[in-house]
Amino acid sequence: MMRKIILLACLAGLIATGFSQPRITDVRFPSSTAVFDLFEITFFLGEYANPYDPEVIDVTAEFTSPDGQIQTVLGFYYEAYRFAETEGYEVAVRNEADDSWKVRFTPDCAGNWTFKLSARDKNGLQTLTAEGDKAFTFKCINRDTDQGFISKANLLFLKRETVVGQQKQYRSFFPVGPNVAWYGCADALRYQKPYGIYDYERYIDSLSGNANYMRVWLSRYQYLSLYGPENAIRTNGLPTMYFDSKLNQKDSAELDHIIRYAADHGITVMPCVFTYGDFFDEQWAVDVLKIYASMPCAWSHNPYHTILGLQDPVDFFTDPEARRISKNLLRYIVARWGYATNIMCWELWNEVANVFRGSQREIAVGQAIGEWHSEMASYLHSIDQKHLVTSSLGNYEGMEGLLDIGFGSLDLIQEHHYDNIQKARSSEQMPYALLQRRNRFKWIHPAKPFLMGEYGLNSAEKDADYVHKDPHGFDLHNTTWATLFSASIGPASFWYWQSLSTLDLFRGFKPIRVFAESLPLLSAWFTPATTGTPSGHSLLFPNNLQTYYMINETEDTIYGWCQDTAFSYQALRRLTEPVANDGHFKADNTIDTTGYLYTLDPSKRPAPSSKKNTITFTLTEQPVGTRYVVRWYDTETGLELKEEATTATLKSRWFQKQLDIEMPSSIRDVKGGVVNNTFGDAVFVIYKE
Repeated sequence: MMRKIILLACLAGLIATGFSQPRITDVRFPSSTAVFDLFEITFFLGEYANPYDPEVIDVTAEFTSPDGQIQTVLGFYYEAYRFAETEGYEVAVRNEADDSWKVRFTPDCAGNWTFKLSARDKNGLQTLTAEGDKAFTFKCINRDTDQGFISKANLLFLKRETVVGQQKQYRSFFPVGPNVAWYGCADALRYQKPYGIYDYERYIDSLSGNANYMRVWLSRYQYLSLYGPENAIRTNGLPTMYFDSKLNQKDSAELDHIIRYAADHGITVMPCVFTYGDFFDEQWAVDVLKIYASMPCAWSHNPYHTILGLQDPVDFFTDPEARRISKNLLRYIVARWGYATNIMCWELWNEVANVFRGSQREIAVGQAIGEWHSEMASYLHSIDQKHLVTSSLGNYEGMEGLLDIGFGSLDLIQEHHYDNIQKARSSEQMPYALLQRRNRFKWIHPAKPFLMGEYGLNSAEKDADYVHKDPHGFDLHNTTWATLFSASIGPASFWYWQSLSTLDLFRGFKPIRVFAESLPLLSAWFTPATTGTPSGHSLLFPNNLQTYYMINETEDTIYGWCQDTAFSYQALRRLTEPVANDGHFKADNTIDTTGYLYTLDPSKRPAPSSKKNTITFTLTEQPVGTRYVVRWYDTETGLELKEEATTATLKSRWFQKQLDIEMPSSIRDVKGGVVNNTFGDAVFVIYKE
């Protein structure tokens, strides 16, 4: 009898032990995929109080490549949603029967792969290398059209892996495109009837074939957001709050669709996790930014305050529990979307310095914010070796701690800049302002790739004024082309995407993308410059040809853009709008809408503003007599004007070595007195013969 009791006790113990560990069941996966394509595993686990905390449940997969290399990928909890479109807005439908766990992985070479799944909780570890007679293996094939992850080519530029003829290669990658930070709502004041994924589909359709990049926010409480109050989903009449153990799975499903839809249309994405608007004081927002007091994107609505109990926004950067929760959020983001080769990089913050704008605490909190960035960037690098990490500051004055500590830990750095649309002085034009800011950051962090992540012409009316005062996108065209040659990873990214949609200006990105894609991998030794010199309120360019360019250290290669100054944005506005005594356009919005800026009427196109087409570069590194090839490109197509290719020779003049090139008369015919294209400009490539 005693022996029977002991055997039963042992059996009960074995059963209890077996069922106390995690149980991975019903593993599903495809038998094959392609290099750089998504390989997704779906399986089931028990329920957990916080499926986003690896201390509660930690799920991973270990993939072994055909040559024996091992890659570890995080698993994630998944709630199923499907979407339908009703009168233009999105309706999300929950499908609980398909809730599961998933692993998403991107294989990087062809051949036969194997994997194993592991799940660990407080009771133990389970590892599976097969399920029944189903081995965990799949086949991966090459496709010449596949593009891989984006990485740093060097200290200035980016590259992207691709497959050509069964061989992996790297090509230069320049992100060309605008911000598309959030989607709209049919009832924007109450945040009801969101357009959701269908709004993004419309924007991506417009970008497709034109741009190759957009920036998306993941923290916009009334729109796409992983945590915080969701106003479109109510619980007991109040916004549903998502935080820590409960993330917004509906919006996660939206982001699934957006990233995949973007990939299918050749668009890369920069997701931004946190934004300053969720952390600042409402009264300051109302008084200074003129934001609605009811707008639920400030500190009093933030779950780090309302749920975690932090008293001050600075606590977000210093509190250990806040940091733990933030890391879990980043972990989930990497687990769910880290597979995506069309994610350019992770952006930790949008304009983090603006959390404390208007206060006297910038210097005091700069160190804390910098240390937070350093810790989070290091954590991201530890769990994701495929993607770069960045952040944006807003205004760095007083934030030296962030610049020195936080930005030092990032793979690339950003700046944002806005200017008053009423500025009329030539020295205030946007391309010049952005060049100055680029040079300032190049001095602060010379060994960091740089991106002007946001820019725009700003005013009280903001994008409405832009629509009215630049309907054909002259400033967009000029600024984007000029900043392509600022030794940044790409041209400055325009903010007002709704304006671009209204004006149908997404097509303006195509020639820049086409030209940029023709460039080889560039070295890290390019320096941005301009032929202009400031003189009082004017910016003087020889022969009235404004030229922005970048030149490498040995001076054997120059890339740049030049334009008749009569076609700068301010110059065109001065033809039709009066300027006040303060040097700005008059605030009464007096506009002659028959002018060239507003009509593109060829009869009103400005004539050449000088009688010479010569652009001169002063060089120091190459000997006199060095010959250069000069190739010209059309800014409205991005294609080479092959008939305009020519050569130039470095000459000695006035104790200097100078290289002269001539702007093609097919663009700017000074003898005939006409400019032959819409924007009065051209792009050039100069290299040593």
